[in-house]
Amino acid sequence: HLIIDIFNTDKKYDLIYADPPWKQSKVLRKVRPKQTKEFDYQQCSLDEIKEHLSVADSLTSENSILFLWTIEKYLFDAERIAKELGYKLHARMIWNKVTGIPAAFTIRYGHEYLLYMYKGKLTPVSHNERGKIHSVFTEKVKRHSQKPEIAYEIIVRLYPNLKKIELYARNQRKDWDCWGDEMREESKCEK
Repeated sequence: HLIIDIFNTDKKYDLIYADPPWKQSKVLRKVRPKQTKEFDYQQCSLDEIKEHLSVADSLTSENSILFLWTIEKYLFDAERIAKELGYKLHARMIWNKVTGIPAAFTIRYGHEYLLYMYKGKLTPVSHNERGKIHSVFTEKVKRHSQKPEIAYEIIVRLYPNLKKIELYARNQRKDWDCWGDEMREESKCEK
């Protein structure tokens, strides 16, 4: 469980977990007078996200797993980027956020996607967990962009023994290496 500079390491991983800071605009709401126009994290362009994923992918073996978070707006871009790196889609897992963010005066987006992808041969999941994990999971939003704890639990249940790295991490996690601009300066994106 180390903070890693993905641009300068010879470590190898079996599983990448990534929550890219996709570019998006912030909706300011009158009910939140203290909010700012800026997000509390740097956002990355599609090219930057692809570069980061490509560098992380170079640290994996020919058979590896990618769990990639995306929002509705970037669903097909996320899949395209991963496929260009050699990953195949196994499942689109859905986080039911219970509340969700009202967007552009149309509908409330109450979900995000966790793309479950693999390169080479699909690494078998833990025998004890086969068929026990549902593709839709529900957990309330805690703060903007924070992913649900259940996602980490699902990954550890499916792949307890794989060497894991989290990209765009906010916190260190037991048995996971991590990289992200809240962990290290080297990972900052352009504004």
